[in-house]
Parts: sequence; structure tokens; C-alpha cells
Amino acid sequence: MKELRTLPDGSITYELHRKQVKNMNLRVTTSGLVRVSASPLVPLGMIEEFICRHRAFIEKALQKRKDRRGHPMVPALDTEIMVMGQMYRVVLEQPHTVSVYLEISSQDNLVCGNLSEGKPSQKNLLSRNASSGKLLGGKSSAYAVTVANDILLVRYPSDPNVLEPSKVERMWLNFWKTIGQDFMETLAQQVYSEFQQAGYTVPTPIVRLRYMMSRWGSCMPAKDKITMNTRLLLGPVEFAHYVMVHEFAHFIEPNHSSRFYKVMSDVLPNWQQVKAKMRAYYK
Repeated sequence: MKELRTLPDGSITYELHRKQVKNMNLRVTTSGLVRVSASPLVPLGMIEEFICRHRAFIEKALQKRKDRRGHPMVPALDTEIMVMGQMYRVVLEQPHTVSVYLEISSQDNLVCGNLSEGKPSQKNLLSRNASSGKLLGGKSSAYAVTVANDILLVRYPSDPNVLEPSKVERMWLNFWKTIGQDFMETLAQQVYSEFQQAGYTVPTPIVRLRYMMSRWGSCMPAKDKITMNTRLLLGPVEFAHYVMVHEFAHFIEPNHSSRFYKVMSDVLPNWQQVKAKMRAYYK
């Protein structure tokens, strides 16, 4: 059970989660939401006293989120962003505009479906990646992303008093994961072939997509698993390709030794130039 509440003095709005936990917990999400979890047996007054005791921490965390301008994977409205090498404009949906929706259901599961115009265009990579899923059958969601040609149409309450930042953040993160999984798996198949052509034997990995703050990718050779940072979707394809080659190289050499960089150069001769461009792009 969760509810959105505000302290009596109106200073802090927080999301209260009632669940079976031993201690009260408090955190500030990347979208700037104050989230508190507490046992159903803890009185509301004790919870709000707990929040007040941590006011300095909350204010500092909120200021830090404000300085960062929100979550890196949540684009602002009326801006153009690059997604997998293509440019898209982020637009707030107007009433009666429908196409292919990616929706968070009441169970927080991401499903997609077609409400009006048949299958998405196969010419559009993003629409194609977002086209598989469960038909909504006419249902709608208060928080959704639509792929319409070169537009990302977002739907959520325009009233700031109703808008829940945590749902906006979850909507976007689920959206990126959905449209990016097929892209990364296809890229992995390409890189696998490049290693074969360069004379290296590598496994066919399990590819996962996850938002990470401190690394672009990771490799677990023992499990034949590669994890790619969701942020790589917001940029040129060559950056994701470079990171995928880097992670594949760890199947040959787990450390960043001279042998590792020889593998990199054999498979991707211009990797140093791409790395420099990537650092400048994401700085």
C-alpha cells in the first residue's frame, strides 16, 4: 500500500509505502521524489517526525537532483533527442491522438498495443522495436510513451499537483528497456561475427540492458553475460558498438592488459577515436 502525502506545514511531499519492514527507511529518488517505507503498525505522527529529523538530508538531496536536472533518461518536453542514431522530438500528447502505445499497467508491467493504425512502419527502427507485445484492447494509461514516426509522444497528467515524478521516471526507464533490448541483441550478433572474422572464438552472450551510473557496460565471462547501459540508446550507434566490442573483448582477456587492447584493435581498429568522441558526447 502506498499513498502520496504532505507534511502538515506543507514543506515536504512524500510517497509513503506501508509494508512489513523492521525499520523506517527514507530515500530521495533520481526524479526528486521523497519515498518513505514503514510498517503498517507505525503511527503517522512518528513517520512525519522521522521525516523532519532528516530534513537537512532531504533538502540537500533534492537540491542535488535539481542541479542534475532530473534523471538523465527522462527527456524534457519540446526537445530533440538522438535515439539509436536517429533524431526524435519529445512532445506532450494532445487529446484524441493515438497510435502505438507503450503502457505501464496497474501492475507496473509494460505492455504495448495498436489502437488505430495497423502495424508500425518497418522503416522506423524505434517503432519496429516497440511493436511487439500485448494488445491493449482499447485500454489507456495515464503514463505512456507513443512512437509516431520521428516523434516520441508522451502522455501524463499536465497538472503538477497530480503528476507523480516516480511514475514518469519508471515509464521512461521501462520504455528504453523495451525498445533497446532487441537493438542490443542485434548489435551483439553483429559484434559476435566481427570477432569470428578477426579469428577470435567467443561465446554467444546473454545480453541485458540496465541503467548504470558509473559504467557503460559490464561482462561476466563465467556466465556468458553482458550488461549494457541504457544511456547508450541516447546517442550514435557507434558508441554502443564500441562498448559492445569492449565487453566482448573481456571474454578473451578479463583484465585491461596489453593483450586486451590488441584484441580491441584487431576487431575495432579505430576504437580510440570512438572512445574520445563518446567521452565528449556524454560529458
